[in-house]
Amino acid sequence: MLPERFAVGLTPLPTAARVARQRSALRMRIISALISLAVLVGILVFLNPGWSRELVIGFIAIWVATSAIWLGLTTVGLQRAKRDLASIGHGDAFYIDGRGIEFVHPTTVHATWSEITALRIAGGSLGAGPSLVMEVGGQRAATIPLSFVDATPSAIDSATSARSLGRVRVDVSGMDRMF
Repeated sequence: MLPERFAVGLTPLPTAARVARQRSALRMRIISALISLAVLVGILVFLNPGWSRELVIGFIAIWVATSAIWLGLTTVGLQRAKRDLASIGHGDAFYIDGRGIEFVHPTTVHATWSEITALRIAGGSLGAGPSLVMEVGGQRAATIPLSFVDATPSAIDSATSARSLGRVRVDVSGMDRMF
């Protein structure tokens, strides 16, 4: 006998780990930029290679540009991870029962099994990662990143298949194109 509802909860743990990884990456980028600057200054001061002024300015410009690009990309990644972490609420993300699926995060959407045209994994591996997408009438009705929920795609597929009596399955073929 199946319980009445399968509740998929929200969890901040994967996103909090992503914030920690991005902070560490930013710290390492800063350290790397400082070390490369020290090496460049050391070469110019102690080895005195006799380079022309234009070549020295070129090396400094290359260092500034690459350091700024990498620091900028890492900072953007950290800000996006923090924004994702702040958007994760508390409680349940959605419910699966004998009538259909009810999303309660980020917006409330309810669809019966006969209304659901697709339940699939979509999106890339960057940022919050792939999302579970529910389509009703061929249109996207609800989306939630898998990194926000405490259930695996296989657990969601099992619950969906069992409660819809095999009418709806989670299409995971989108995961093949992610990496």
